[in-house]
Amino acid sequence: MKKWESVFFRSDELRLHAARHPGRGDRPMVVVPGITTPAGAFAVTGARLTEIGSDVYVLDMRGRGLSERAPYGAHRSGDYADDVLALVSELGLDRPLLVGHSLGARVVAAARARYPGASSGVVAIDPPMSGPGRRPYPMTLDRFLSGLHGARAGHGAQQAEKDYPTWTEEEVRLRGEWLASCDETAVVDSYAWFHLEAFEPVWREVEPPALLLYGDRSPVVTAADAALLREVNPRADVVAVADSGHMVPWDNLDQTATEIAGFASRLGASA
Repeated sequence: MKKWESVFFRSDELRLHAARHPGRGDRPMVVVPGITTPAGAFAVTGARLTEIGSDVYVLDMRGRGLSERAPYGAHRSGDYADDVLALVSELGLDRPLLVGHSLGARVVAAARARYPGASSGVVAIDPPMSGPGRRPYPMTLDRFLSGLHGARAGHGAQQAEKDYPTWTEEEVRLRGEWLASCDETAVVDSYAWFHLEAFEPVWREVEPPALLLYGDRSPVVTAADAALLREVNPRADVVAVADSGHMVPWDNLDQTATEIAGFASRLGASA
């Protein structure tokens, strides 16, 4: 797998980082991973997406990987969306496709809703459906923090192998290497906003083209949740990814990439 290149940019006072994977497609792509997935841990999927994007930029969200940390209270979806828009603006990207997984799905949806002209479309993969009046996020904060502390103690790869037995050796290694770089404040604050913010009002405002992918076995986005999101925004496509839990890009990368490629090809036809 070819090594990615580092790109640094500024979002207000923060110096942030993205991993650039040079691609072979027709348009740039900006990818935002989940709450404890730095860009380096997303490298296998990032490399696969180079078949679709002309350049694939995987964001190290504030407080992850090589990006600077932010204070408590600065980790709402809108804060991260500002970072995505800063990346697009500072690098002069021409209406990239936005792709996000988990927390990243909330982020790219917020960026698309806030400034639709900055992107050509959005793919949201298994966004957290927790929020006011809804069931809690299925993974506890203690589990996130236990994994983070274990990675800092040097046990990240062993824990990833236990938690994700179907992952490849490379995916396990990258998870183990990069998890320790996550700032605890960023994780705790982001997790709190999982329950203080609702996703549905944002998804309602997302302009098409838009695609929602969810794992057919995911506890985060259930079939009932998917039906609700279809109702909330009937202009968006909603597709189940087979044999997948919440970690959709790892559980079924082939279908994930195929669905994104098909979506991107339709953008090319209409752009």
